[in-house]
Amino acid sequence: MTIYFRAVPQKGEDATGMTSRQAQHEAFDVVVIGGGINGTSTALELAATGYRVLLAEKSDLGNGASSRSSRILHCGLRYFETHHPVRTFARSPARLLGAVRMARAAMESRAELVRLRPARCKPFTMCFPLFQGDDIRGWHLDIGFALLKRLAPSGPPLDYRRVRSHRDREIPFAADLRDRTRLKSVATYREYMIDWPDRICVDNAVDAERAGAQLRLFTRASLRERTSDGNWLVDLADGSGDVETVRAGVVLNLAGTWVDEIVPPGRSPSQPLVRGTKGSHIVVRLPERYRGYGVATLHRGGMPFYCLPLQDDWFYFGPTETAYDADADEARTTGEDVDFLLGEANHLLPGLSLQRRHVEFTWAGVRPLTFDPAQPMGRRTREIHDLSARGMPGVLAMTAGPVQSHMSAGRELRDAVARMFPPSGEPVATEWGTALGAPDPLNAREAYRIAVREEHARDLRGILYTRVGVAWGRHLDRNAAEHAAHSVADLLEWSPAKVNEQVEAFLAFQQQVFPKGEAA
Repeated sequence: MTIYFRAVPQKGEDATGMTSRQAQHEAFDVVVIGGGINGTSTALELAATGYRVLLAEKSDLGNGASSRSSRILHCGLRYFETHHPVRTFARSPARLLGAVRMARAAMESRAELVRLRPARCKPFTMCFPLFQGDDIRGWHLDIGFALLKRLAPSGPPLDYRRVRSHRDREIPFAADLRDRTRLKSVATYREYMIDWPDRICVDNAVDAERAGAQLRLFTRASLRERTSDGNWLVDLADGSGDVETVRAGVVLNLAGTWVDEIVPPGRSPSQPLVRGTKGSHIVVRLPERYRGYGVATLHRGGMPFYCLPLQDDWFYFGPTETAYDADADEARTTGEDVDFLLGEANHLLPGLSLQRRHVEFTWAGVRPLTFDPAQPMGRRTREIHDLSARGMPGVLAMTAGPVQSHMSAGRELRDAVARMFPPSGEPVATEWGTALGAPDPLNAREAYRIAVREEHARDLRGILYTRVGVAWGRHLDRNAAEHAAHSVADLLEWSPAKVNEQVEAFLAFQQQVFPKGEAA
């Protein structure tokens, strides 16, 4: 798409080439729809390059898959993990090439995130037990890690090795593993957890704002029409009943699971862009011998399954992978999910004898994978879609963008915009992650107030989960919620009745979205 700026006004136009009707609308180079980790990363890249950017998010930052992901910064091995890997990839060279591409992106993202955001990336030793008769053999992993090392030779080491003897001495929890008589070896390698992807969304958004972007949170963006000068009119509804309309040369639809809802009135795509799959997780406390370790395997259905460290002695088992077509905001871990995860956890580590009463809490998220009629559970390859053929020239969408590769996604989308037209402004010097980050937890009241004053928090969920993080990984009691609400009541003009309403809403949210195992 090319945008033309005429030097001489035509009839009915002002000096910028806009009609009087068009001139009423604030103009942006790019409107980004979606405040998740890919939307905020892209907004920052564009603003730093000199584009005039507006970021619109229908709720709060990191509301969807970004905050409910599995949080693993993996090396890319999972793209090769499947039943009968040699047979599978031999039959489908295209699938192998896609796996290689995604694995390379994973290794590059791993190196970049560990270098630029070390506080958010927690290292641990992953253990992959290998059993006689299983589909995945030791030599499969040997080849896989040799390939991974060649795909991205720089960055943090993989530290890959296979423990064949003295396993009980080398692996502290080895006695808990299944089928000890069939256990041939345990592959170990270095992995990382992204401990707080919500916070990365906040950092990205605040840094983008400092570079000149405008943020409109709790604002639903919708495409109205494309004007004669090649720009889009985008309506912004903030829930008050008022609708603001802005103009944009390009619209980036980064709404994640909700991508297919962003269409002009009266138009629907011939087929969806997104295939949603739900991933559920259960959190339990594990003994000291698990500290610093995780476990990877394929569950009995043939999909990747993990036991991963969250914090201290809290670990999660998961994820599930089930087709999901409903609203992602309503995704919950069901009793069936809990039973499945407990069953697989006890199959992998029977020495733990886990039961429902051991489940501290659960969570579920929906992955916005790429729709493919030939793959009912969607493709995991990140793709940028030019929607011109769907009657939406100047609109790009992205699907299957994992949390860990958000920085390269932002650059790829920035470059796609640059191929359409140059920025209207000059580049702005900025650095990733220069926002305040998590304030001192010992001064909770000030941390809550910073979240409101400087980071656009509007409710207790946004304060306690997304920006300060004290609620993630535990259920807060009423006293903690009330303290937070009273700390910011003056800034948000909350009356005593509104404070109570916010506290009740927060307590209901954590019980509904992060329920305990026996409540699922």
